[in-house]
Amino acid sequence: MVLVLGAGKMGVAIAHDLRQHGVETRICDMREVDVPHFFLMDVRDEGTLIKEMKKEEVVVSSLPYDFNHRLATLAIQTGTSFIDLGGNSEIVSRELTLHGDAKKKGITIIPDCGLAPGMTNIIAHHLWENGADEIHIRVGGLPQAPKPPLQYALFFSIHGLINEYLEDSIIIKNGKRREEESLTGLEILTFEGFPELEAFYTHGGTSTLPETLTGIRELDYKTIRYRGHAEKIMLLKQLGFFDAEVREFTERVLEEALPKRVKDVVLARVYSSEGVIEMMDYYDERDNFSAMARTTGFPTSIIALMILNGDIEAGAYPPELAVDYHVFIDELKKRGIHWDEK
Repeated sequence: MVLVLGAGKMGVAIAHDLRQHGVETRICDMREVDVPHFFLMDVRDEGTLIKEMKKEEVVVSSLPYDFNHRLATLAIQTGTSFIDLGGNSEIVSRELTLHGDAKKKGITIIPDCGLAPGMTNIIAHHLWENGADEIHIRVGGLPQAPKPPLQYALFFSIHGLINEYLEDSIIIKNGKRREEESLTGLEILTFEGFPELEAFYTHGGTSTLPETLTGIRELDYKTIRYRGHAEKIMLLKQLGFFDAEVREFTERVLEEALPKRVKDVVLARVYSSEGVIEMMDYYDERDNFSAMARTTGFPTSIIALMILNGDIEAGAYPPELAVDYHVFIDELKKRGIHWDEK
């Protein structure tokens, strides 16, 4: 019924949750991974990919964002619903132009199904529907025991992470769309049980919200890190380590240098003139899922289940226009992910 492309941390979490809810799920990657119902496949082999997509009702991409527009167009060809984790605003916009074709085919395409963008889109839209004209989104995945110099660990694709730091952040200020340089706009914030943290602009977090939250006066997204992180990453950026000709090298170095198997926590806060909705989610000791995998993978599997159950119409939509807030929040609670209204 469902094919998950990519057997990294997020893909494995998605497949696990779908199987936990009775859905036949296969998962593939170009490298061998010891997980149930796994098979080897390189998604760049288009003939094999099309053959495998045709077997399923929904295909989920947990691959880097670069693949997603091509995969969405193949989903039109194969008549398979398609969702992904998003992360790049331009590619998401291109996917949404497929709305008419998807509707004709009777399939659903939804990018941005993970944490942020994803869950935060749905929550921000809920606040907007209840009258908020100013919404601020703050999200970060952090190691519970940070180590210098970056006080960070690698919880998802390094390619996606660098993209967030490199491209401009899209915000709404005084009712007008603006672009702000990522790693700027530094602010200090606190969460109970944590030292003072910092938050700064990054790319992709607002995604489709500047278009869907009609009339919004203020909207921004910032990434949460331990203090001092932004300054160090900005130095790498200013020294040219993210330039096109050396970016791949920088990604390889950071992928080797950053810790990977550490216990993490995801902190998230969406606040507005109407109130504050907050989440803190920790590494799952029982099932050995990182908080980032839980809060990215489980929302994605919930949306896949909604498509399978016929709860979302055919077409291409951002999550905030496709997903019922109250049903979604209830499903998250069943998985131990709690957004608390304060």
